[in-house]
Amino acid sequence: MKPKMTVKAHIMLPDGVNAGDVDKALWKVTPDELRAAMPGVKSVDAYTSVIFNPADGLVYLGLTDRENELLWTFDPKTREFAQRHFISEAEKYDVKIHRSFAFDNDGTLYTATAGLHNQPLYMDAPGGKIFRHDTVADRTERLAIPVPHEYIQTICLDPVRKVIYGETYPTPHLFAYHVKTGEVVQLGLGTLPHRSGCDRHGNVWGTIGTYEHKLFRYNPEDGMVIAEETMPTFNGALLAMNIFYQAPDEDTCYIGTDAGALLAFDTEAVNFRYLGKPMLDTRIEGLQIGSDGILYGCGGWYGTEVFAYDREAERFYNLGPLADPDLDIRCIIPHDLTMTDEDVIFTAETDMTDRSTAALWECNVTW
Repeated sequence: MKPKMTVKAHIMLPDGVNAGDVDKALWKVTPDELRAAMPGVKSVDAYTSVIFNPADGLVYLGLTDRENELLWTFDPKTREFAQRHFISEAEKYDVKIHRSFAFDNDGTLYTATAGLHNQPLYMDAPGGKIFRHDTVADRTERLAIPVPHEYIQTICLDPVRKVIYGETYPTPHLFAYHVKTGEVVQLGLGTLPHRSGCDRHGNVWGTIGTYEHKLFRYNPEDGMVIAEETMPTFNGALLAMNIFYQAPDEDTCYIGTDAGALLAFDTEAVNFRYLGKPMLDTRIEGLQIGSDGILYGCGGWYGTEVFAYDREAERFYNLGPLADPDLDIRCIIPHDLTMTDEDVIFTAETDMTDRSTAALWECNVTW
């Protein structure tokens, strides 16, 4: 049976004005044209992180926003956006939650901030920060600056040891932040993935080495273990890890690459299996397994698509483009993916070129 997908784009302007209240022709213009037409209303730069919270049924959104309005939620039932109390704990260089969401077992949301400033401001900017957000009290607490002057591109969490792992930009410093003690352990220089990940045993995996892309595993007990294995090659070149996703309760993890290839990675045997290239375009940007056991993903660079991988049948399904026919728009670049407990897919959008605001993309798949 061939699955079908319906897509709806949700548009929001960050001062609380829903795009439904603004003429469509206006929010589809460039940001400068929007500001000229509606002084005081600015555009959303991007949605760069999304994660579903089953405790409150909300989709949490990490934004790129130069006024530090970085944390919002979307209610799938009411279809309303709401800003969360985050801005008071940030400073002017904290302009992005890039790929840095992680829920702890107690429902605490950990986030981290990335920057967009130029190199001459490197020493002025204090560095990206790790934050703890209480979703019940709607309260954010700043915890640490793991690497001074560097900003954080991605984090993942070992919920048992209470260790947050991250990697910075522009210099790809690897670090471990121990939540209980506040200790920061510097792990060296890595090869920056778009999203890092921990396996179910609490090991963080990644690649190290500018040209070799050798695989490493780290946990506090074993330390840094560098394997002989590298990322596989594709069309004669080493693949770069774009996203690392742990299948729940399995030793299999899935890696989406910058070339758009999908790999299965056995964390016990430490080996890769090439599954295929589910999209015509590059950059797999989101992966998650639904309640049906199907692996869903999205990616692309202007040719954005959603796909499904039936793990039992070992078969790919192209679910179609991220495009809303009612609004007559297509997602420019998807940047993250999450699924609700009802298997509704939500995808973030970034780097718009001809629209004044980003969209949160809702995808419903039927089989």
